[in-house]
Amino acid sequence: MLLDVLNLQTSLVLTYLLLFNFLVESEHEAATSNGSAGPLGIAIVGAGIGGVTAAIGLRRNGHILYEKSPLANEFGAAVGLYPNGTGILRAWGIFAETFGANSMSRFVEYARDGSVLREFPEPNWTCWKHPSQLVYRVALHEGLKQIATSPDGPGTPAKLFTSSKVVAVNPEQGTVTLENGTVATADVVVGADGVYSTTRKYICDTQLVSSGQAAFRFMIPRSTAEADPVTAPLVKNLINTMSSWSGGDRWLVMYPCNDNQLLNFACIHPGSESHAVQSDEWNKQASLDQVLKVYDEFDPSVKAFLAKADPSTIKVWQLMDMDKPPTWVSGKLALLGDAAHPFTPRKHWTGAVKAIEDAAALSVVLPPSTPHSQICERLKLYESIRYERAHKIQHASRMTGQDRVDGKPEVDSELKYHHH
Repeated sequence: MLLDVLNLQTSLVLTYLLLFNFLVESEHEAATSNGSAGPLGIAIVGAGIGGVTAAIGLRRNGHILYEKSPLANEFGAAVGLYPNGTGILRAWGIFAETFGANSMSRFVEYARDGSVLREFPEPNWTCWKHPSQLVYRVALHEGLKQIATSPDGPGTPAKLFTSSKVVAVNPEQGTVTLENGTVATADVVVGADGVYSTTRKYICDTQLVSSGQAAFRFMIPRSTAEADPVTAPLVKNLINTMSSWSGGDRWLVMYPCNDNQLLNFACIHPGSESHAVQSDEWNKQASLDQVLKVYDEFDPSVKAFLAKADPSTIKVWQLMDMDKPPTWVSGKLALLGDAAHPFTPRKHWTGAVKAIEDAAALSVVLPPSTPHSQICERLKLYESIRYERAHKIQHASRMTGQDRVDGKPEVDSELKYHHH
């Protein structure tokens, strides 16, 4: 059911492009008549996948971008790009295979003992206009960052300022205050600063809550698994395949990336078992012993995979969740991606794609020659385009990942689930 919701990409992309063409024509006429032509100055707080994708879309419209982030790099994991994400990128001339993405044409879910629970073969994935792809997150982020900041391409290159921690935002004035005291003024401020967003508190007081779960993340070379007779048989079936093993309150997902040469692992489990703590850092070290203990009751071939992880590369973090905020927009400030709708990595991996959708919608409502007098109204239009869709899929993703208790999903009482 979730995949049906996720992959309504053709109508989504066409809607964005048609709306964009309409707004370009109408705003060209408006700008000509009122003399307000000229690019907007846009400050993007956060330079993750959502932030750099927003920079790409907005620079294509001729706006001037400033990205402010304490970091400019991504954690070394992988990400799934579904057709609604690849369709948007391709409309901009960006093909993820350029960054080493491989196709995803199959999904298999196993029980903890290795028996097959269900399988979605190739026809389920190849019926869409655009492909589903699995990509090394670092390569995707670096490729998008280069496109956003390169002198080549349409519009003015985005200027990326690292080591620029944002400590305050004034939504009405469009000002951003950095930790060193510098104050920058922009026509639009985009809060793309992730789950632990600083910008969100200037719009609403919606708080993060613990999901009660944590995630181990690491990667192993495909060649390492192929060399082991215990894991080699499984590796043969991993080309372009996402696999998961479910065991009640814990499961793990494995899929290839980097032209099928790396195997990405995400291991979701009760946070109490790995002592994961709430933190805005994604590089908390974990131990291989912890991983093996948490998945001790899983099939021997699964444990053989896990045992191949380089202990120095295993990271763990607590998975946070959040009820939907009453609004994403205040004055000249708008939220994007996980800052607006954090996705916990449950059975499906949609957070990056939803951030790409947000970026596309924002670029649609801020076309070339957008009148300054309409900025606040345009940001509310962006919210109206994205709000219900993003939170509906967030809710669906959350519910598909709930542990089963007596055949029914176990729901965290702290979260107020909304039905759409």
